[in-house]
Amino acid sequence: MREWTVGSAEKDQRLSRYLQRKLPGAPSSFLYKMLRKKNIKLNGKKASGSELLHGGDLVTFFLSDETIRGFGGILPGEIADKEEQKEALLEYERAYRQFRSRVGSDGILYEDADLLAVKKPVGVLSQKASDTDRSMNEWFVGYLLEKGEISAEQLREFRPSICNRLDRNTGGILLCAKTLSGARETGKLLRDRSLRKFYQAAVLGTVKEGGSIEGYLQKDGVTNLVNFQRTVDTGGNEGGVLPDGLPGVSNWTSTTYRPLITGKKYSLLELELITGKTHQIRSHLASAGHPILGDPKYGDLAINEKIRREYGLRGQMLWCCRIEFPEMTGSFERLSHRVIVCDPPALYREITGKK
Repeated sequence: MREWTVGSAEKDQRLSRYLQRKLPGAPSSFLYKMLRKKNIKLNGKKASGSELLHGGDLVTFFLSDETIRGFGGILPGEIADKEEQKEALLEYERAYRQFRSRVGSDGILYEDADLLAVKKPVGVLSQKASDTDRSMNEWFVGYLLEKGEISAEQLREFRPSICNRLDRNTGGILLCAKTLSGARETGKLLRDRSLRKFYQAAVLGTVKEGGSIEGYLQKDGVTNLVNFQRTVDTGGNEGGVLPDGLPGVSNWTSTTYRPLITGKKYSLLELELITGKTHQIRSHLASAGHPILGDPKYGDLAINEKIRREYGLRGQMLWCCRIEFPEMTGSFERLSHRVIVCDPPALYREITGKK
């Protein structure tokens, strides 16, 4: 007999899914058979597999150690491939130490049992682009390991990760899911666009009035740039008439903006990301004739070089400054209408407010 206690990171999933994670090599028919025969119990009772798990629930396997290992399971306290697991844990710890000072003592903007909001530094990847990279994802796991909120065994069941991605050279608010339920809830909010995301950008030119930019994006796999085309949808839907055979609704994008500072040469804008596509804000502003200062892909190279020499600027001046949660109910009611704020560096106002 072997017993597992459901941790906080594993709660809010069906028992059947939990069993599949514990015995990844076992067919579903075997797992349901074991449930029917009461060789697997939940809190000492017969279970169907459809039960929603809670933190502290006890799952008991009346199976031999050989059977558990044979289906790819790991016994409590054991570590699969100890050397490989040890190296992975060390990598998380290294990433945490590497970025700890850059995140800073004020970098944790919000934290509860399921979610964490952190100020991502400019120049740090949100997620790995290659196997040798270190990113905020690794920092986050290292942070939880350092706090003792997750163990090596729990990482095999669920790996905490970031929820929204920011470009390497975009700073600001990064949401991270500590638990499976946190990841699911945040993912739902992002998919239905009820989580409002606001950015600030220092841009070229004078912007006196707010507005919106809408159209279709198409990514060029060779240059890693996106091409933007405005369209008019006379039907009032996202689909509209597609230009030049571009793919449809999935590439429709929308950004709203309003000026915070209108200067003679540069302006500071607040933007709301209605949809969320790669390079959306950067390509939208460039198409409107107001590229982001410092943007190496969509910006004005001569202006970028001038600002680099004058201010030592590296990367585009785009910053995720505010996230607003919608009405929330149930176990996430604590997040209802919560606003998380992270102001950009003072340089944004210094450059755009200069006479």
